[in-house]
Amino acid sequence: MKKIFAGMLLAALPAAALADGRVYGLLDIGLIGGFDRHIPASANDLRHNWYLGNGSGMRHNYTSRLGIEAFEDLGGGNRIEARIEGTLDALHTFYFDRHAYIGVAGGFGTLRLGRTRDLINGAASRFDPFGNDGLVEDKILLAQLGGIGQFRLPRAVTWTSPVVDGMQATVQFGARATSADANSLKLLLTYDAEQWGVHAGVDMAGRELQSNGYYRFGPRARNVVAGAHRRIGSVKLGGQLLHAYRDMDGIDVDPAFARDANPWGWIATARLPVTGGEFKLVMVSTDQVVNKLGTLQPIREIGGGYEHYLSKSSMLYLQVGHERRSGGGHWHAGLLTRF
Repeated sequence: MKKIFAGMLLAALPAAALADGRVYGLLDIGLIGGFDRHIPASANDLRHNWYLGNGSGMRHNYTSRLGIEAFEDLGGGNRIEARIEGTLDALHTFYFDRHAYIGVAGGFGTLRLGRTRDLINGAASRFDPFGNDGLVEDKILLAQLGGIGQFRLPRAVTWTSPVVDGMQATVQFGARATSADANSLKLLLTYDAEQWGVHAGVDMAGRELQSNGYYRFGPRARNVVAGAHRRIGSVKLGGQLLHAYRDMDGIDVDPAFARDANPWGWIATARLPVTGGEFKLVMVSTDQVVNKLGTLQPIREIGGGYEHYLSKSSMLYLQVGHERRSGGGHWHAGLLTRF
């Protein structure tokens, strides 16, 4: 914890010198537990790698963060922006692992350079019912990555167009991290009306060279997503189709890696607002979840939860999930507060 507080102090010092800036954060901490203990504690199982497998205890959730953002008005509707943000985690040294970019915004849209969230990964926020990265919500992110996407891009160029009649386009280029990797390209189109919205995107991921000299997914691996969300009265429905292509027949792909998996998957979500809070429902089905050893770990998850709003900046939450493929389940409860 001393390392975390030291990082917070160092991060806060430049704020006073910024023309228009703020220090912000989010703290998310709670209890975690499992039932029907068919889920082993394994760092190689992406479906269940929380805390100690399906054990119980306290979790400092990865939603927790500390950041600084600043803006400088250039006039004429243009401005410069900068942002750094890191994960608050008692088990790891604090550094700005989430965001570290500079950008410029104007009539042409927004152009950012530096570390930021993967574009296709971030599209989940359009239909994800949960307010934090909990145990059930993690399945959404794993599923749509299709085994080849990433959570954060360390060297990205991201351009977001202005909104024109509800439509917006975003293009993201991820430069390779090492000489053994390849560049990646991500595209996302969105349309939003008052009560509904749609989106479609493609993630053409770079190749990743393994220590054994093979690539994981071949030279043309990609994810395609298409989704929608709709408000019907107070009920909010959302969903997304997934298609993950992995070029596993190339000579540069490890022959030991799994090859037979249905490329299609889907995610469905629902939110039901009630007095003081909101109920959640999530269903996820995909075969395209692969760990770093090339082992397929399909997800068949059904989960739900409830968020009780204490104020505009704080809430209590409970999430419960059950996975039919592994026969195990998990729950997570805690407090989230923004500052």
